[in-house]
Amino acid sequence: MTLKKLSAAVIALTAVTTTPVWAAEGDDKFNVDLGFRTFYMNRDFDQGIPDTHAAGQAFRLDITSPMWNDTIGFGLGAVHVAELLDDKTVNSSDVLAPGGKGYTSLEQAYIRFKPLDNLEIKAGRMVLMTPLLNDLTSRISAPSTQGVYAKLGLGSGELYAIYSDEASMNNEEGFVPYEANGEEYEIVSLGGTYKFENGLNTHLQYAVADDYQKQSFFNLNYPTQLGDYDLMLDLAHMRGEDDGALYGSDYDSHLTGLTARLSKGNLAYTLAYQTVGGNNAYDQQWGGDDNTQFFTWGAVQLLDFNAKDEQSLQARIDYDVASIPGLHLMARHTESWDIDHSGGDDGQRHETNFDASYTLQSGAAKGLKMRLRVAHVDGDEAVVPRISDIRFIIDYKTNLF
Repeated sequence: MTLKKLSAAVIALTAVTTTPVWAAEGDDKFNVDLGFRTFYMNRDFDQGIPDTHAAGQAFRLDITSPMWNDTIGFGLGAVHVAELLDDKTVNSSDVLAPGGKGYTSLEQAYIRFKPLDNLEIKAGRMVLMTPLLNDLTSRISAPSTQGVYAKLGLGSGELYAIYSDEASMNNEEGFVPYEANGEEYEIVSLGGTYKFENGLNTHLQYAVADDYQKQSFFNLNYPTQLGDYDLMLDLAHMRGEDDGALYGSDYDSHLTGLTARLSKGNLAYTLAYQTVGGNNAYDQQWGGDDNTQFFTWGAVQLLDFNAKDEQSLQARIDYDVASIPGLHLMARHTESWDIDHSGGDDGQRHETNFDASYTLQSGAAKGLKMRLRVAHVDGDEAVVPRISDIRFIIDYKTNLF
């Protein structure tokens, strides 16, 4: 099936609206969402590494129950991915299953408890979104985490705790324990956020995998005005250390990012600096099938700029096209230097990105989003291969009832 025919088929399919047989108001109702995602990737390596040319179609169903007696409920989320194109040689780049075929995954299956008005507990399989343990969706479906998540609201702040013993990659059907060197372990994490009256936002998180690794995350985010412009200042700091013999080395690394974003009307300009220190590159993942990704401005489409001693500077511009509501354009370039690698201590690499997305503003398929992502990576051969990456994504979600 060609990409043109595929896009037309998806748009025709998602243009069909469904009228619910019954519906209720507020939190005392079932929410059933049907979602579609078409994902196409063409990744070209210029140094003998097998290329990727793959596409899939995801059909997902998400169900959230009411909170019975304002105390207990549940959530379910399942996705089926059908193979549309698999012209790869070795690399699937996680678009399809490792063998290059489609798959079905139960991403979410959890029980919700609300013993207090400001306390909620989830237990089971879920998609998490915290800086040190997360399930960001960068492919056709999301990775997932199995465990317990508790959140306590405290006025302008919030505390949360996480326990997890297994995780799933975004292109797999099953869950796998966290593991290193043949030994399994669990992850425990505590975190919290607080917003001050002057607008300053803070976020702290600590996580440890016993006898493997421990990480901490600290973030300050301050929105203010600079004349007629909105100014956002952001400071992020991460630290990772080994916590015993399972890691296999004396791992010690830290990553710091400083970001300023200036915006007015339809335009936004971003400048971001990131540096890595310590004895190693920064490794944010927890082993096994964990797919945790960076919550930092320095993490872009292909690279995270997290190599040993690496420094990077990013310039970015965002534009909402006034004459075409729903069209957003982004261009970004990130340059790095001082990389410590096997061939020396002054390696460099860079990545350039272009992103265009359009969301339908009206009609039967209102909310359908089409997105084109283009990236090019280059640098010293000893540091990074030359990569060209093109992705085309169509997303649509409708509430059945």
